[in-house]
Parts: sequence; C-alpha cells; structure tokens
Amino acid sequence: MDAQNIVGNTISASGDNNNNNNFPQQRSNGNTTIPSYEGNYQVDISSTNFDLETITSSYIGLMRIYRLLYVADHCPQLRNDALLISFKYIQETHFISLYKQILDEIKKQNIPLPNDFDAAWYERTQRNYVHKLEKLDTDLRNFRTNSIKDSIRRGHDDLGDHYLDAGDFFNAVRCYVRSRDYCVTPRHMITMCMNVIKASFYMQNWSNVLSYVSKAEQAIESLESTSKSATTPSVLTSMVNPMEVSSASTTNATIASDAVLTSRLKVYAGIAELATKRYKLAARHFLGVSFDHCSNHFQDLISPQTLIQYVCLCSLATFERSEIHRLIIMSTNMKQYLELEPSIRDILHQFYETSYSSCLAVMSQLEPIFALDQYLAPHLRALYYEIRHRIIITYFLPYKNASMPIMARQLNTTIDVLEDELVHLIRSGKIKARIDSKNKILYVADTDQRWHAYQHALTITKQSEKLTRALLLRSAIIKSNLMVKDDSVLSSIRSPNNNNNNNNVSRRHFVPNVAGSMMMDEDDLSDEETM
Repeated sequence: MDAQNIVGNTISASGDNNNNNNFPQQRSNGNTTIPSYEGNYQVDISSTNFDLETITSSYIGLMRIYRLLYVADHCPQLRNDALLISFKYIQETHFISLYKQILDEIKKQNIPLPNDFDAAWYERTQRNYVHKLEKLDTDLRNFRTNSIKDSIRRGHDDLGDHYLDAGDFFNAVRCYVRSRDYCVTPRHMITMCMNVIKASFYMQNWSNVLSYVSKAEQAIESLESTSKSATTPSVLTSMVNPMEVSSASTTNATIASDAVLTSRLKVYAGIAELATKRYKLAARHFLGVSFDHCSNHFQDLISPQTLIQYVCLCSLATFERSEIHRLIIMSTNMKQYLELEPSIRDILHQFYETSYSSCLAVMSQLEPIFALDQYLAPHLRALYYEIRHRIIITYFLPYKNASMPIMARQLNTTIDVLEDELVHLIRSGKIKARIDSKNKILYVADTDQRWHAYQHALTITKQSEKLTRALLLRSAIIKSNLMVKDDSVLSSIRSPNNNNNNNNVSRRHFVPNVAGSMMMDEDDLSDEETM
C-alpha cells in the first residue's frame, strides 16, 4: 500500500466530515443492486460492536497505522479517534512524511492535539534520519573497500531497514535486492527474500510479492533437505556422545523458525492472491497458516480474526460444500480460529447446513466491519455477489419448479431483485431454467429427452463404426502378412559407426506377395540382386 495514496484518500474523504450520510451507494450492474465499496465510501458501524481496540491490540508497526488511517478514511464515527491514535504511533517510526500529513489532517478537522504533543519531533526526527542514513552509507562504503561479503550484505540490509522505517519502500527494495549478490548460504537468501517481500507488500507490488514468495519457499526447501541429510548422522552419534544433544536442540529450534517463515509466506501469498482476485488460491494459502504462528508472530501482518474472515468469504465464494466441511469446519487448526470469531463460525455452519436465510442475515450484519478492511473491502462486492449466486444455484438444484416469493423470503431479498439475479444466472448459463414472470415461478428448462437419446445413439454408432473399420483393417493386414520395419533401427544395427548418413532417410519399397515382410529396405534389394 502506498502511504501517499492512503493518506491522500484520508485527506480527501475527511474533507467532508460534516456529511455523515455519504454511505455506500446502491449501484446496479444490470442484474441486482448491492452496495459498492469503491472510492471514498463511508461506513456506518452503529449496528455493530466494532471499535478501534480490535486494531490497536492486534497489530503493531506500520500495519497498525495503515489500518487506523483506513478506518479514519471510511468511518465518520471513528475518524477523530483513529487519527489521534495513528498520530501517536507514527512517532515511533521515522516516517516523517506521513507524520506531517496526519498532523495537517488533524488540524484541518479541528481536532484538539494531545497534551503531550511534541512540536519539535518533526525536525528532530528528520535530523536523526539524515544522520543515521549518512552513517549507514559510510559503513557500507567501508565494507565494500574491505571486500567482506557478509559485511556488505548486512550493510545493505541495515540501509534497507532504515529506508523501510522511514516509509521509503522503493529505496528499501533496491537495497534488499542488491544484497542478493552477497548471499552465500540459503539462510541469507531467505532473509533477502523476506525483506523484499515486506517492502513490496507495503508498495502493493503483488507480482513482486508472489515472485519472491516462490523464491523463498524454494530456498527453505533446499535448506530443509540439507538439514535432514546432516541431522540423521548427528542423531546417531548423540546416542553415543551426550554433547550432541545441544546441537539437536538447536536444529529443532531452526526447524520451528522455518515453520514460522513458511506460515508467514502463506499469509503474504494469500493477501497477494486476494488482491489479484484469485480467491480460491488465496483461501488455500490462508488454510495452511498455523494458528499458533498467526497468534504469536504475525502482529505486524495479520491477526487471527482477520485471517478467518478472509478464509470464510473466499471459501464460500469458491469452495464446494464438501470442501468447506472437510477443510474448514472439521479442521483442527481452523477450529481454533473459529473460536475467536463465533459469527464467522455460524456463517460457515449455516451455509453447510443450507440455512441460507440465517447465513445471509449474519453476513449482512458483518458487512460494515468487512468494509473497513483495506484488503477485503475492494473485493467485498464481488465476494458477496458470488456467494449469493452459489446459494441461489444450490437452493434451486433439487427442484423442478420453485416459488419466487418463497425463494426471496429465504434469501432475504425482494422478488424484483431476485428476478434480476435469476435472469443474470440464466443468461450466463449457470441455471437452466425459465421464469414465469406473471405467476412468479421458476421452472426447470424443458429438455427433449428423445433428442438427447438420439444424439447419444448417433455418437455411439459413429464410435462403433470407427472401431469396426480399424479391426477389419488390422485383420486384413495380418491375413496378408504385412509388416512395417523401422529403417532407423536397421541402419543403426548394420552400421553403428556410420553417422554421416543419418540425415538420409532410406527409401521403402512395397513388395507384394513376399512372405514375412511387405516393406523392405533398398539395401536388402541390392543384396538379393547381387546374389
């Protein structure tokens, strides 16, 4: 996420602070009317229990600041508090450009500054930033002069970390990528990939994120294969020499650290896939994230509550009911996530049990909360839309005809909106049905069973005819003692050392009434003539 864009949206949206009725507009796409969460939309959370504590207690670092700014941008009720809290946390970084923009927005909204406001923070932090940047740059030049690879690599990493803390993500990526030439071990390569992924993630460069996630996974796999080959003999020697126990414990700690890295990579890949509208791949990445890792190590990236929300919506939009039951409801790992979000658990159970009315009602209640998630909101409309379509298709599947008023009541919508959705599904070929607009009844499309049986019979007849002709041809060939010999094999047997004539294909002669072979080489004929 580009900080400049986020703050720009915050400033433009916050300019109309007096207009609290600018909530998501009802936009029609030709088949139904649903809320659109695009641009400077506003969300009403009066019917929910959402508060800023869920963000401040679950996140740290830049991710906490960005989420607070997104709430300030799109939620009038929490705008002032979100700006003040983000202003407090931004002073823990060197992100001076974002600090100045938040401060300007606070003054523009006439929000009282906190009592501990430090007016000299901006200049002091800018001076410290420049001083540290010069020091790191000087150290890097000295490392290059000494030609110490590991020191040069660490110098690039330190410089990239400094740029990252200041919000200069482009220069941070450049420094991290330059350290690649000085990576000696797979562990160095993993560190480099993780740094590039983190900076690219903040830039919303999703293709770069996915590319380096793949590289990091390959480096981890090579490291694991190397460690396994080295661990096996050490375990055997530890039975003889107790001093090896400490090395075994170190190996176990390294394996645990690699497992945390793997889970983190899955989170990065899942959010990147979600941002690129590949919802099924995103759900599968999120399903592979361990609950212990997410709750203890990923406060700077994602919270367990947010992850299970992503899993719920992406899986309902793309998975079959059997997959939802097997991969989520019955999963031991996912059950720990669901315990933190009972409402998400209710949605999944109600969808699986075909209690669609209750499922859609709970989803409607949680919609304002989902709309305040910066990664989920741009796709909320498409996900809700796809979930409703899957519900309609599944609902109508066992019936030959269905009453549209009953369907509308079960799906928490009106008959007109339902009819528009059904028209879209019929035109797209997802439902083979006809609508009786007068009596408001949905009928399964009539199919001519006789015509289908006739077409099936014709297909079987053509296949049988083709097979019969092939059998007759094979029988005639066998009866006439016909055989085809491979010239390349014969020539290689006769002259294995003669490779000059490989490009010359020998001619074949058809010789009728010759027992044993109908296709003979030109060399064979010349030998017989000589005799």
